[in-house]
Amino acid sequence: MSVAPATRVRYSHALGRNTQSGPGFNNPVDVAAAPGGRLYVVNRSNMNHAARGFLRVSICTIDEEYIGQFTTFGEGDGQVTWPSGIAVDHHVNVYVSDDHRHDVQAFDSDGNFLHRWGSLGDGPGQFYHPAGLAADAEGHILVVDSVNNRVQTFNADGRFLQAWGTAGTGPGQFNMPWGITVDRAQRVYVADWRNGRVQQLTLDGQYLASFGDREGEGRLERPADVGVDSRGNVYVSDYGRDLVQVYEPDGRHLTTLVGEGTMTKWAAPYLAADPLISGLREQYAADIAEQEPLFEGPRGLAVDEQDRIIIADSCKQRLQVYELV
Repeated sequence: MSVAPATRVRYSHALGRNTQSGPGFNNPVDVAAAPGGRLYVVNRSNMNHAARGFLRVSICTIDEEYIGQFTTFGEGDGQVTWPSGIAVDHHVNVYVSDDHRHDVQAFDSDGNFLHRWGSLGDGPGQFYHPAGLAADAEGHILVVDSVNNRVQTFNADGRFLQAWGTAGTGPGQFNMPWGITVDRAQRVYVADWRNGRVQQLTLDGQYLASFGDREGEGRLERPADVGVDSRGNVYVSDYGRDLVQVYEPDGRHLTTLVGEGTMTKWAAPYLAADPLISGLREQYAADIAEQEPLFEGPRGLAVDEQDRIIIADSCKQRLQVYELV
């Protein structure tokens, strides 16, 4: 497929390794990009490992500088049980949704707890498995209320502002939506998971367009998250097909990314230093030309201020980064 040079996407690098704490990830399911190349990564781990400390939010840079981590497993303020989504507002406060506790927590840029809101239910300000998060230009927080099939909007203090969306397959309706983003023109994009599409809407929920809901090379099966660059190109991680679809602003399919992962800065010294895992190094070398570079369970997706596309490659414990050329 030919792609116009102005909208060509190329692989840049990968970052991460599989680790319980420190510089690395454990089942990274979402990522948020902050100014200056800083990234916040939700490590969801699994139910067996969460209580042992694998579950956390990692702070690093896109150039693989490790900064720190915050949150632990638990029910207290500042703790998480089954985190699912993350977003950063224009004050660089960080918001994390919890799929098990049915709430959203706010932290400052260093990971210090600020406040929380939400409870199980279907009323205003309540959630039933909250998922993706996004912040608009005013600092309002949009929360995908997945099983309630709607999007709710709050101010930064957690005060309920509005909700829109119902269950169904029609325009503006959802079937277990997941990821969400707001573009520079303040249009909202929602990954409509079970409907196999991404919907574009206004901030008050008025339907505008959809992406990926037709047959062909640009079709979506289980879209998990969505991002938009400064040119209006739309990126969608498809968890069901292990790929990322890219669309032009008018919805035409542009290209498909399947993953090009390479050895990361964090992983290379670890593999080189331990003679007991020399076999793993050899296996990595053998696999790198085939399966290792490919996405496996791509979930969260973010586009930073420099139009770098960051994809949480959840089953391979890393992020893959692409850029526009």
